Amino acid sequence: MTIDKQKLQKLLWSEVASWKADCEEWKPNAEALGEFLGEKTVEEVALELLAENEALRDGANFRAIQSLRQDCEALRKDAERYRWLQHGHSGYIEVVEWIGPHATGMIGEDLDALLDTAMSKAVQS
Repeated sequence: MTIDKQKLQKLLWSEVASWKADCEEWKPNAEALGEFLGEKTVEEVALELLAENEALRDGANFRAIQSLRQDCEALRKDAERYRWLQHGHSGYIEVVEWIGPHATGMIGEDLDALLDTAMSKAVQS
């Protein structure tokens, strides 16, 4: 579907605003919208736009965006852990002493889980 979505949106908002205000502008706004739509009804255009949105959601670009959002969320969690290690304690010695007893196998998800638990305890106290 090829339609000027910005113009459609402007016309629709004009009609909605004038209709809600019950002002005299409602009829000219409705006519302008009708001229813009031509033979199509608002409902037909809405259904076509919904179908277009569905197709975009199923497309590779949308999946790529979702994947990037997940990556960003993982990076945000990593940044929070680093900031907690960097600023959550009064110094390096405390962090080493705290991690020390748990250090065996502390890599990847194990270390993340350990830090997440410590961070949640720090927030609670």
